[in-house]
Amino acid sequence: MIAEERQHKSINAVLTGAENTTINTIFNSMQLAVVPFKQAYNQPNICRPLNENSMTQIFVEQIEVQIKPIKGLGVKNQYSDILFGTKGIPDFYFHKVEEGITHSPLFVVEAKRLPVPDNLKEREKEYVIGNNRNGGIERFKTEKHGKGLNDCGIIGFVEEKTFIFWQTKINQWITELSKKDNFWQTDETLTAVEIEENFTILNSIAHRTPQKNIHLHHLWINIQ
Repeated sequence: MIAEERQHKSINAVLTGAENTTINTIFNSMQLAVVPFKQAYNQPNICRPLNENSMTQIFVEQIEVQIKPIKGLGVKNQYSDILFGTKGIPDFYFHKVEEGITHSPLFVVEAKRLPVPDNLKEREKEYVIGNNRNGGIERFKTEKHGKGLNDCGIIGFVEEKTFIFWQTKINQWITELSKKDNFWQTDETLTAVEIEENFTILNSIAHRTPQKNIHLHHLWINIQ
């Protein structure tokens, strides 16, 4: 009941473009989707193992249930940038729904598995950096994702270890990068905001050029 009240209270803000309240509504819907996502993810009739795209698909389906009461807000898998022409394709995005008009996304989200599939050493730091600057955080820094936006998100599907382990490890990678690459700075490390049994919320900033910093909202889900 409280969750429904929070959602409905934010409807007008979504439609009138109050950015901070819109982002809060969107991220709240992602948190509310965690438990139903885990229920769907654990269905016995699902073919396993699931890859990152499959996990994301299930999660987006559950977000759709959460935002159904919010008129004018939609969520879809994968966004092709038809307004700025950037080449990156985020795993899912939230958008304003309006007949006869296509809008730039309100919020785009990249999804990553922790650890990377099969614990491949060459891809170990993919949450942060990757080949051809395709790491999770890296994509927002280079504007492959999130161009024109002030807030975006990263989902982490945690399949091994603890939330604290991954926060420590990822912050270590960022700190090490900052010592040898001016593209990275120590204030881009992740700060935990809320830690629950099923999920944790973290915040960080990513420095971009020429745009101002982007605020990244991290939601990690325990699927062990």
